Amino acid sequence: MVDKVVQNWLSLAEYDLATAEAMLQTRRYLYVAFLSQQARRS
Repeated sequence: MVDKVVQNWLSLAEYDLATAEAMLQTRRYLYVAFLSQQARRS
């Protein structure tokens, strides 16, 4: 059970981080900050 929870958390964090990187390339800095924080907290 814990392994599944941890894997889900990692997947969400990786998704948020990848989205933040895409937003960085388009200079949407507000979203970069938000999604980076989300990746850290997920």
